[in-house]
Amino acid sequence: MATHIPCDSQMLADIEAIKQLKGAYGDIIDRLVRKPEHEDRAALGALFTEDAVVDFQDMLGVYAGRAAIIRFFADTMPTVTAWMWHSFHSPIITVNGDEAEGRWTLYALSTRRTELHEAPAATYGRYIDKYVRTPEGWRQSLLFFLDETRRPPV
Repeated sequence: MATHIPCDSQMLADIEAIKQLKGAYGDIIDRLVRKPEHEDRAALGALFTEDAVVDFQDMLGVYAGRAAIIRFFADTMPTVTAWMWHSFHSPIITVNGDEAEGRWTLYALSTRRTELHEAPAATYGRYIDKYVRTPEGWRQSLLFFLDETRRPPV
């Protein structure tokens, strides 16, 4: 049974802008762990609202505010992670005026600095995000990651 989802050109443009925002997030943080650059720090900050929250729960912690988010990805992550690659799939984006929610499937690979000669580790799960329309365009206000990686017991 097909479901009819009402849609117009503005909604399609909003959904595409949010997809571009999420894609930019993955691209920027992948670059930041390899070589933290000032322009990437600024570009990362521009993706989030000033009061945004990034919540990786017990996996990597919670970071509140744009400055804390930039510090985490640009200063902390590169000290432990040498390489990352993010791939987002199956977006489900709901736009309601100037607010939106997005769900994404994630498959990511990474190499820790202490394991440079090992195969990259896989992480997979779901992002559950919130976005707001600002005068500068769509910005992320919440990034919540649900880790669904099946790791062997330590």
